[in-house]
Amino acid sequence: MLALGASRSLQVSVASSMSEYPSSADKVADNDGLLIEILTRLPARSLMRFKSVSKHWLYLITDQFFVLRRNPDSSDVSGLLLHASCTSIAPELDFIPLINEGNPTDDARSGSLTFFSRMLPELLYTGSEGLSIAFDPSRSPHYKVVCVRTTWTRVSRVSPFQSMCYYRMEIYSSETGSWRASGEPFTIENDNNSMQFHAGVYWNGAINWFSTWGDSLYFNVDEERLGTMPMLPVPEGNWYEREFRHYGESRGHLHLVEIYGPVTRFNVYEMERDYSGWFVKYRVDLDGVGIAFPEMMERRSGDEENYSFTILSLVRLEKDQSFLVLHTPGKVIHYSIGDGSFRKICDVAPEYFDNQGVIGVSLRYFWFHSYDYIESIACI
Repeated sequence: MLALGASRSLQVSVASSMSEYPSSADKVADNDGLLIEILTRLPARSLMRFKSVSKHWLYLITDQFFVLRRNPDSSDVSGLLLHASCTSIAPELDFIPLINEGNPTDDARSGSLTFFSRMLPELLYTGSEGLSIAFDPSRSPHYKVVCVRTTWTRVSRVSPFQSMCYYRMEIYSSETGSWRASGEPFTIENDNNSMQFHAGVYWNGAINWFSTWGDSLYFNVDEERLGTMPMLPVPEGNWYEREFRHYGESRGHLHLVEIYGPVTRFNVYEMERDYSGWFVKYRVDLDGVGIAFPEMMERRSGDEENYSFTILSLVRLEKDQSFLVLHTPGKVIHYSIGDGSFRKICDVAPEYFDNQGVIGVSLRYFWFHSYDYIESIACI
C-alpha cells in the first residue's frame, strides 16, 4: 500500500514537472526569429499549406519582410510557363524547368500545372486590346493591371463609315480592388493595328508595347504617362520580310530579336533605359544547332520564308552565363550565348496530328506563348 502510494505520488510529480517545461516544438513556435529561419528553408508548396496552421503563421508567411527574405532575387527564372492557346479563358499551362536540367525530361507536358486564378472586377466597357500586369514584389506587395481599351468615333457626318479609333488606359489596383480610367483618349499615327497591345512587357517601371510598323509605345505605371519608344530601322523594301522572334525582359533589361528571311545568325538588341534607342547586346550563331538538329533547318509549315525555330526566352545571368531557350520541332534547347554550346532540355509534342498520325504543325510554341516562371510566395 505504501509502495503503491509512493509510486502514484512519483508519477504525479514527474508529470507535473514535465508540464512545466515546454517541448522543442513549443519553443520553436513561440520564437518568431527561429520559426522564420526554419520557414525560409521550406519549399513554396509547404509554405502554402502552413498558412492554414494559425493566424500567426499566416501573418508571418505573408509578411513582406518574410517574402523578400525567402526570395531576395525577384528576377531568378527557374522555368517557363507555356500555353498554345491565346483565346482560352483558362488554358492548360505546360511547365519546362530550367534548373537542374542536366537530366533532360521526356516531355514538357509531364510538367503540366494546376493553378488557381483571381477574378478581377468586370470592366464597364468592352473593346479590350490587351491586358498587362505590373508587379515587382521587391518594391511593393501590390500590383496593377493595365488594360488598353478602344472606342470608335465617327469623324464624318456625311459618311457613317469614316471613323477613328481612340485608345484609353484603364488601371486596376490590387490595393483598392477597383478599376479606373487613366488620362485622356489618344490616337496612334498611321494606325493599322500594328501596335502589339496583347504582348506588353513590364520593364523600367512601364508597360512596353512594340509595333510591327512604326514607333512603339510605353506607359509609365506610377506616373501614368504615355511615351514613345523608337524601333529599329527597316532596310528599304524589306518590311514584309521582317519577323519578330523575341520581345521580353530579363533582370532589368529589355530585349528584341528580329530577322529577315531564313537565317541562323542574328543580333539580340537591348533598349537604353532612357528609351533613346536599341544597341546590339549579343551576336548569336545557331549553325551548330542546325547541324545537330537538322529538322530546325526545314522551312516552317505554312511559312516557307523562315527556318523552324523560335526563341521562347532569353535569360540574363552574370558574366557569360546568359542563354536562350530555343524551340525546334519536337524539342526545347538550351543555348549558351557566351560560348555557343547547347543541349536538349526536353521533348515537346507537336501541335496537331492528322488522321494518319502525321505532324500537322512543326512548332507548338512561339515567343508570345512563353512566360518566365519566377518562384515567389508573394500573394497576387
